Amino acid sequence: MRTEKQIIEVRAAAYQEMKRLMNTASEEKRAMSAEEQLQWERAEADISAFTKELDMVRKAAGIESDLSEMREQEREEMRALPLREQDAKKTQYEAYFERLFNGPEISLSEAMRLAKTDGATRTQVATTAGNAAYIVPEEFIRMLEIRMKAFGGMFQVAYKHRSSKGGTMNWPTLDNTTQTGEWVDEPRNTGITPRGFTFGRIQFNAYTWTLLAQLTWEFIQDEDVSFVSSVLADQFGEAAGRALNKAYTDGDGSGKPTGILAASGGASSGKETAANNAIVKTEFIDLVHSVDPAYRNGPNVAFMFHDDTLARIRKLDFGTTDDEPIWQPSLAVGQPDRILGYPYVINQDFPTFAASVKLAAFGDWSKYVIRQVQDFSMVRLNERFADQLSTGFLGWLRVDGKLLQTNAIKLLTVKA
Repeated sequence: MRTEKQIIEVRAAAYQEMKRLMNTASEEKRAMSAEEQLQWERAEADISAFTKELDMVRKAAGIESDLSEMREQEREEMRALPLREQDAKKTQYEAYFERLFNGPEISLSEAMRLAKTDGATRTQVATTAGNAAYIVPEEFIRMLEIRMKAFGGMFQVAYKHRSSKGGTMNWPTLDNTTQTGEWVDEPRNTGITPRGFTFGRIQFNAYTWTLLAQLTWEFIQDEDVSFVSSVLADQFGEAAGRALNKAYTDGDGSGKPTGILAASGGASSGKETAANNAIVKTEFIDLVHSVDPAYRNGPNVAFMFHDDTLARIRKLDFGTTDDEPIWQPSLAVGQPDRILGYPYVINQDFPTFAASVKLAAFGDWSKYVIRQVQDFSMVRLNERFADQLSTGFLGWLRVDGKLLQTNAIKLLTVKA
C-alpha cells in the first residue's frame, strides 16, 4: 500500500491536470474537445480512487496511532510499578480472558473482590439473572473504543461525557450570542439595566444498546487468547460504532439517542437549495454564514455529509471559471482535505441526494454531546448455545446523545 505522501502527490497531479484542461478551454473561449473531455474524465476518476485510498490509509493510520498511544500509556503505567508488580500485571489481561473463555463462571462476590484488588480492570460489575459476573479490562475497553471511533463519524467530532451512574442527567444550556451589554455616560444618573441570562436545561437519559456475539468452542480452543479477545473487540467495536453512529445521526429519541437530523431536537435548516435536483457552491457558502461566527471559528467546526455528497461537491470545482474551488485537496501529510477552508467528516448515515432530504450539516460539533454511562460491559453465556458447540458473549453500552444549541449546527436541506 502506498504511503499518505505518495497518494497526495499522485492525486495532486491528477487535480492539476483537470484544472489545466478546464483553463485551456476557458482561455480559448471554447468547450473542451472530445479528447480533452476523455482526459478530464480519466483524471476525475483517478482523483476519486486516490481520495478513497487516502481515506483508507488515514483511517488505518489513525487506528494505529490510537493503539500506539494506548500502548504508551500502558507502558508508562507499568514503569511506575515495582518490577514484581510489572510481571504480575503483564499476565493479568490474558489471565482474565483465559478465565472468561475457559474457566468456570465467577460469582458476584468474587467479581466484587476482583474489582477492589485487580488494578488492570474497571470497577463496574456486570451481572445476569444467574448471578454470573465479569469485569472488563481497561485494555479491552480502549481497543473497543478505538474501533468504535473508526466506524462512526459522530464519534470523531462530538463531545463525549462519561457518567458514573445512569440516572437522568441535567445539562444546563445558554446561548449568549445576542447579549451585548450597554454603554454608560458619566455622571450616571440612572442605574444600569440588568441583562438577564436565560439558561435552559437538557435532560440526558441512558438507553441500552446490546450485541450478542457467538464464538465456536473450536475457535476458542485453537486460537491464542489475545487473538480471540481482539476478535471480540473488533466485533463489538465495529457493531457499536455503526449502530450508535446511526442513532446519533437520525435517532428519534424514542428508546435511543436524539440524532443531529432528528425532526424534533435535531439541528435546524440554515439553507435550502434553490432546486430539488442540483446543488451549487453559493448554497454551501450560505450554509456556513447561517451559523453565528461565535460557533464557526472553533477547533470542532466542520461539515458533515455522506460520501456521495462529497462526490457532488468535488464536481462543483470544475466546468466553471471559478478560480477558488469549493473543495481543496490536502497537499501535505497530516493535513485534511477541506471545503471552503473547513474540514469535513464523512458520515454514511447521512442521506444521499434527493428532494426534501437533510443533505449536509455545518457547525460546532462540540455542542452535540454523547453521554456514556460507565464503560462497556460483557457476560458469558455458557448454556444457551451449547448444542451448537458455541459460547455466547453478551455486551452492552448505556448511552444518549443530544444537541445542546440549535444555533451551533445548521443543515443544508434540499428543496421539496
